Amino acid sequence: MSTFSYRAGYALGTVTREFLRAVKQSTPAAPAKPLMARRAMPAAAPHLSGQVLEQMCQVPAIVRRKQVDLNAWYEANTREVQVKVKKPRTRKPKTKPVQAATNALRLGSLNELIAPIEPSMNC
Repeated sequence: MSTFSYRAGYALGTVTREFLRAVKQSTPAAPAKPLMARRAMPAAAPHLSGQVLEQMCQVPAIVRRKQVDLNAWYEANTREVQVKVKKPRTRKPKTKPVQAATNALRLGSLNELIAPIEPSMNC
């Protein structure tokens, strides 16, 4: 299957799906009178004065809107967390490593393995 045939089939399927969706949908009837949503709050003045803006920056919204006393709200909605006392950590006693057997191999001098260097040979 080539890329062209895949894309052509995909496009044809998309067009068919959109066509069927448009045919199945009924045309919504236009309302006789457009509904106007009522505002919960009266519209604000178009330009707020500098003093009003400064007060809005200084006073939290919950205080402005609901006249909530922040000190009482803080006392009602917060509590101290009980801190659990942790036990101090104790170290495990160090164990001494086990001594190897005394008859272990003893390493000797390497002089016997190294060939003597002749002074005439300089690299």
